[in-house]
Amino acid sequence: MLWYHYVLISLGALLFLYLILSYFLYRKVFITFNKKPRKFVDHTSDFYSCSYDWFEKIPKDDIYIRSYDNLKLHGYYIPPLDKNTKNIAIIIHGYQSRATDMIVVGKMYSDLGFKVLLIDLRAHGESEGNFTSMGHYEKYDLKKWINFALRSYGANSKILLHGVSMGAAMSMLVMEKKIKQHVDFLVLDSGFTYFSKTLSQSLRHSFFRIGILGVSLFTYLFQRYTLRKIAPLKAMKKIDIPLLIIHGEKDNPVPIKMANELYAASPSKNKNFLVVSNAPHAKAFEVNKDLVMNKIITCISHTFSIKKTYIKNCE
Repeated sequence: MLWYHYVLISLGALLFLYLILSYFLYRKVFITFNKKPRKFVDHTSDFYSCSYDWFEKIPKDDIYIRSYDNLKLHGYYIPPLDKNTKNIAIIIHGYQSRATDMIVVGKMYSDLGFKVLLIDLRAHGESEGNFTSMGHYEKYDLKKWINFALRSYGANSKILLHGVSMGAAMSMLVMEKKIKQHVDFLVLDSGFTYFSKTLSQSLRHSFFRIGILGVSLFTYLFQRYTLRKIAPLKAMKKIDIPLLIIHGEKDNPVPIKMANELYAASPSKNKNFLVVSNAPHAKAFEVNKDLVMNKIITCISHTFSIKKTYIKNCE
């Protein structure tokens, strides 16, 4: 056997090992991510128990739509106190989370008089699905939810999207899908610029970062998209509607640099930015609820004609 045969065999073995590593990472992030559900919210804790008790008692409906690929997607609809309101808040959770983790946010918008939709993303909560695409295909699902809201609750509705992490990414990405004229405000909490960069930041061992290119290969082979397609920063460059970016100072998976880039990219003339001290990823609301809530109310009051804020306290 000649020397270059050994070189080719060695290169083939290294490529094989690389593909195994990449496939393992792909499966863990996109396919088996919810095999062991993570508990992001403890509804018995002092912070969440009030809103959870409220959610259990109020009238609400389980609602369902069909995705473009015929998945049954689930959500909750909370009717408003004022039946004449045109305001709708669609609240979108993050990766590995579920609609009920966002109840505390839903209560805020309900108290402000909004109709509220809390949605389960595909492969999360009670929605069907075998994989997540970190916003790439979910943006089409969100477009369907927006159209459902307009069809069901009034074509002249004023819609606010409140997304956290992947939910924020979806909220930016959907604006590329000829839906912008139907959305009046974006609240973007812990949104990332490119998923590939967030994935790199999230890996515990930097060694595994070499597998990201291979992960993109497998997403293309099995789901027909590459990681480069998950690029909220590109979408942000075309978003000119009012928006608020919220970000935790101690966000490791999505560094605050990303929030700065998103803010700078938007051509909106009505954009605001809130940094919450000591808040880790997607925990700004929990770390400083009053600060975040007051900022949201201040920013959306004009767009949604909120004349009086009425946030109900626990009884």
